Amino acid sequence: MINLKWTVPLSLMIFALQSAACMAEPKIGSATATKNKVEGVVEGSTQPISKGTEVFSNEVVRTAPNSTADLSFLDDSSLSIGPTSEIVLDKFIYDPTGSNGTVVIQATRGAFRFVSGKQDKKNYQIKTPFGTIGIRG
Repeated sequence: MINLKWTVPLSLMIFALQSAACMAEPKIGSATATKNKVEGVVEGSTQPISKGTEVFSNEVVRTAPNSTADLSFLDDSSLSIGPTSEIVLDKFIYDPTGSNGTVVIQATRGAFRFVSGKQDKKNYQIKTPFGTIGIRG
């Protein structure tokens, strides 16, 4: 016989552990639009990304063929990710009162478009398999 007394608390505990995995990394922004299959990997846990889904530091964002994603970050920078792409949101530190921020994004595969936000342009760094792009001007 199954003891139903423990079923609900156990279910809540599993949900809380799944939520805690995403909360271990700081929230750095959210998806403003997605098309088809977009997923994020945080600390080994893969979750679908749709409009309104939060994104986190150290998250890997992947798009499938015929899929795209638009992300908006806390400093009002934005990232558009094309089909069959993979982007790593390596580091995101935003200090709205000064120039102590750092944004490091690693584009490992595919196409993307990045528009810088409110931080000093020297705080942005985009790494690709073939080089690193620094934002100027």
